[in-house]
Amino acid sequence: MSNQGKVWSYTALAALLAGSVTLAGCSKTGDPAPAAPTTSASAVSAAPKTEEPYELKWLKAQDISKPYDPTKDAVKQAVEKKLNIKITPEMVDVQQYKTKLNLKMSSGDIPDVVRIDFADDFQKYAQQGAFVDLTSLINEKDTPNILKEVPKEVFEQAKVNGKIYGIPYQGGPGAGYRWNVVLRKDFVEGMGAQVPKTLDEYYNLLKKVKAEKLDIIPLGGYTAQIGQQKYANNSFDHIFGAFGVTPGYFTEKDGKFSNYDIDPKMKEALQYLQKMYAEGLIDKEFATIKEEQLRAKLYSGKLFSWMGWWSTPNDYDTQVESNELKKSGKLAADGKLPDQSNVPYKYLSLNSSLVGADGKAVAPSGAPFGQMNAISAKTKDPKKVLAIIENSLSLENQMLTVWGIEGEDYKIDNGKMKVVTDLIDPKTQQDKNGNFRGIQSYLFAPGLKGWPRYLESLPLRQSQALDVAINNKFQITDASNYLDSPTKITKLVELNTLRDSVFTQIIMGADIKKFDDFAEKWKSQGGTQILTELEASFKKKSGK
Repeated sequence: MSNQGKVWSYTALAALLAGSVTLAGCSKTGDPAPAAPTTSASAVSAAPKTEEPYELKWLKAQDISKPYDPTKDAVKQAVEKKLNIKITPEMVDVQQYKTKLNLKMSSGDIPDVVRIDFADDFQKYAQQGAFVDLTSLINEKDTPNILKEVPKEVFEQAKVNGKIYGIPYQGGPGAGYRWNVVLRKDFVEGMGAQVPKTLDEYYNLLKKVKAEKLDIIPLGGYTAQIGQQKYANNSFDHIFGAFGVTPGYFTEKDGKFSNYDIDPKMKEALQYLQKMYAEGLIDKEFATIKEEQLRAKLYSGKLFSWMGWWSTPNDYDTQVESNELKKSGKLAADGKLPDQSNVPYKYLSLNSSLVGADGKAVAPSGAPFGQMNAISAKTKDPKKVLAIIENSLSLENQMLTVWGIEGEDYKIDNGKMKVVTDLIDPKTQQDKNGNFRGIQSYLFAPGLKGWPRYLESLPLRQSQALDVAINNKFQITDASNYLDSPTKITKLVELNTLRDSVFTQIIMGADIKKFDDFAEKWKSQGGTQILTELEASFKKKSGK
C-alpha cells in the first residue's frame, strides 16, 4: 500500500538559464555584442512549457519524539520532483492526529488530502459535504492505477449514500489473512508422510501421529487473552474453513444477510471436531489454556500442529531447535543460537488452508481497509489532485514513496530488493549528508495491494510466513464491514459469548441438538434484528 509519481524535468529551463549565463560571461566592454539570431514566433510557441509544481497541503502525523525537518527530507524532495508537486506538510504528533484533524474539519481549514482513520468520522464529514464526490472521476480510463490498487467491490463498501468520497487504504503493507496451519515438519518426514492439503489428508495424518507418537498432541488450541474462546476465531479455523464457514462472520447474497454461526455447514464442522476430540486428536485442554502454555507444549516437543499467527514461527522454530540441541548435548555453552531469521525453517512447515471435499475453503480475512483518503471540497483543483494520486500509484512511483531513492535507501541486487539499514544515524535520524529520509512517510493516498516488493524487504523466514498467509486464495471478508447496525454494537458480544460456550460444549461431546437451540436463541436475542439492520444499511450505502 503506497504511492508515487512520474518524472518531470527542468531541462528546458536549465538550458535557458545556462545559455543566459554563457552569453553574459562572453560579452566584453566596448565590443558590440553579436547580433542574436532571429527567433520566429512559431519556434517560441513550440518550446515546451514547464508546469508549475502543484502545492499540496497535507496534515502529516509524525513521531515528534524523534528529530525531523521536512525541509531537509531527501525523499520528500525526490517525491516532489517526481510528481511535480510542492508538499506543504503541517506536522502533528501521531497521538494527536484525530484531535487536530477534527479541529481543522470543524474550522473549515481542510487539507487538500485528508486521511480519516474512523469510519463514523468519514461518513459524517462526507455527508456534510467536506469531500469531493469522486464517483464519476474514478474509472478505468482516467484512474487505472487507482483501480488496480482498490477493486470496484471495495469501493462499493466504501460508498456513502451510493457515492465515492475517498480512496480506501488498509493502513499498512497489505491486508489479508494472517494465520498459517503449522506442522512439525520433522515429525511428518520421520513418519514417511506428506504435508496435507485436504481436510481428509490432515485427519488421517493426525490419526497417524496419535498411533505412532503416543506422547504427542496431534492438534493444539488455546483461549484468547481477552476471555473469548480462541478456537472460535483461529485455533480451529482450518477445520471450519474446510466446511466453508468461519465463526462470527456475516454473509450477504443479493442483499440478504446471514451469519456463519447459524449456518447448517457450521453444524457439520462442529460434528467433525467433536469426532476428532473424542478420538484424542485435539488437546483436551484447548478450552482452558493460554497461548504461553501452548508454546510450552510446542517447545518441549509435545505438540504436532496448530493454527499460528504468521510472525510467530521464526521464534518457535528457533526455540524448538534450541531444545533439540539441548537434549542431544550440542547446544552452545551460552545457550544461544546464531540469528536464524534468514535460514529456512528447520522444524516447522507453514501451510495454507486445508480444502474440503469440494476443493474449497474459507479463510477469514480482516476488513479490506482501515482508513480513507479523501480530497477536500475546498481544494483549488480536485481533478488535478486526483491525477497526482493516480500518478503516484504507478509501480515506479510507489517504489519511491515507500522505499525511497534507489541506490541510496534501497538497492536491487540480482533482481532482489534490499533495504539499506545503516543509512541513518539512529540518534540524529539523519544520513551522513545531514538529510532526513522519510521512508514510507509521504504515502498521502496509498492503495490496498501492499507496499511493492514488501516481502523482499523482510528476513527470509518472515517473508515465507507472511507470503503463505496473505496470499491464501480462499480469503473472505465479513459482509457487515462498514455497515450500520445499532443492535450489532449492543448485542454482538453477548451473542459471541453464547456461541463460544455452546460450540465448546459440542466439541467436547455435548448433544449436537444444542446447535439448533443456539441458532434459535441467536436469532431471537438480537441476531434477526442485526440482519435486518445490515440489509437496510447495505441498501442505503448502495444508494438504492
